[in-house]
Amino acid sequence: MKQCPYCGAEYPDEAIVCAIDQTPFAPPGAPAALPPEPTPPEYIFASLSAAERQKDLVTLVKCGTLVAADLVASRLRAAGLAVFLPDECLMQAIGWNLNTYGYVRVQVSPMDYAAARDLLSEIDHAT
Repeated sequence: MKQCPYCGAEYPDEAIVCAIDQTPFAPPGAPAALPPEPTPPEYIFASLSAAERQKDLVTLVKCGTLVAADLVASRLRAAGLAVFLPDECLMQAIGWNLNTYGYVRVQVSPMDYAAARDLLSEIDHAT
């Protein structure tokens, strides 16, 4: 019997891939392949204009999912920065359809923008 290294499902010896997650099985006698190392996300930061510096909140980054935005917000909150996710409720309601809205904004105060940008850049390069 073969066991999927990812999900743990068992299959007969002649199985080639896992039917659940499509993980290929190594041929007999071959060393088990290690999964690729995850790459940290690269954030795109825009420079703040004079008009944006007068606003209460500015968009720091746009994330593809609510989970990714929550992770960024948690990192910033742990550093003592105030964070707001204006699209949080919308994505909770329609998060099953990623094409409806497309992104979740992570917003901070203009005074905290540089510190938040530097913090996210440090985290990405440290991993």
